[in-house]
Amino acid sequence: MKRKIIILDDEESLIKWLSYALEQKGYSVFATTEPKTALNKIKEERFDLVISDIRMPELDGFAFLKRIRKVYPDVPVIFITAYGSMESAINALRDKASDYILKPFGIEELMLRIRANILKPEESAYQTIGNSRQIKNVLELVGKIAATDTTVLILGESGTGKELIAREIHNISKRANNNFVTISCAALPETLLESELFGYKKGAFTGAVTDKQGLFRAADKGTFFLDEIGDAPSTIQMKLLRLLEEKEIVPLGSTKPIRVDVRLVAATNKNLMDEVRNGRFREDLYYRLNVIPVVLPPLRQRREDIPMLAEYFLKLICEREKLGERRFLKAALDDLKRRDWPGNIRELRHVIERAAILSDSYYIKTEHLGMPGDRSGRSLDELQDAEIRRVLDECEGNISKAAKILGMGRATLYRKLDQRKKKPSKPRKRKKKH
Repeated sequence: MKRKIIILDDEESLIKWLSYALEQKGYSVFATTEPKTALNKIKEERFDLVISDIRMPELDGFAFLKRIRKVYPDVPVIFITAYGSMESAINALRDKASDYILKPFGIEELMLRIRANILKPEESAYQTIGNSRQIKNVLELVGKIAATDTTVLILGESGTGKELIAREIHNISKRANNNFVTISCAALPETLLESELFGYKKGAFTGAVTDKQGLFRAADKGTFFLDEIGDAPSTIQMKLLRLLEEKEIVPLGSTKPIRVDVRLVAATNKNLMDEVRNGRFREDLYYRLNVIPVVLPPLRQRREDIPMLAEYFLKLICEREKLGERRFLKAALDDLKRRDWPGNIRELRHVIERAAILSDSYYIKTEHLGMPGDRSGRSLDELQDAEIRRVLDECEGNISKAAKILGMGRATLYRKLDQRKKKPSKPRKRKKKH
């Protein structure tokens, strides 16, 4: 049976895009711009997830959330918000919303939030699939540390599943019934990141017209996942050290510390020891964070798991897209095992999805997988640019179709295309005259 999602937003174009995208992902979707219609629908039938904007003219997200909770106290609710209304998102978490997502966002980011909130751990933590000793060691360690309140540092390349491991730690911990809050240190400018994390007092800076409680207070009694910790500015690092040592924070513009009960899980794809040596990361904070490191292996170091992961993704995508049964030829699986996968599991999934959608035969062959052989000499940006060009060519320039195959929102694809236009072109080598 399909999972059912209800979407409420006063922007007609947004709910149409979300409805189409989520239906393509295999969900049953009811979308409306009318809060009353949404509430009546929720009373009529059970939904697995609610997605709602916070700021709406007829009924704001807080009132909508309270009415939902009267009918279904435990249904997951994800709020859509912009940077300018982050305080509303924090308050919503305190009012027992499940999660929030910042505009602008891509469909893959939203899918991550959805999977984390409505799927069972074994359905969402696909990065744990495999029989390799490396992944078994990770799972064994996660099971041990989840029962404690120890700070955790998750290390691994992009695409290895660091946030999913963080959520798994939270989901099987004693804090599971409280909030899991996440933010990336690279997502916001330094001043905005500091105010969002720690909050501020009225008058702390121009525009601070009221007191604001930060994300750490929203995560009280829960788990806080701080991604890309290696990009944290020095002011943030100093405040994080105080949080870990004293279990307290000081909002901007205040001198009064506030106690918070938060388990911190941090992640990075950088070598923090190198950052310490180069003076970009505090040594004392590094040792405070690195109490129990969880190292996620890159896919090239667990090649024996690739066939199992590929089969899992193929089955998942075929069921979602109603493509019928598909199988890999042995040569195709051998080709997947030979690749270096700089984008790791995320890249593998996108390659399988593209192959499944574009192939019109029962068997997935090597030619369906695109870009065969070792590609380790190219950067991840170059690989992504090449993949975008390839998919756009195959889709004859159809942005909607290409974005779907690439696993990103149309807005994200347009942004990447715009970034490509701004890149300086490489000078062509002149042919030597003979």
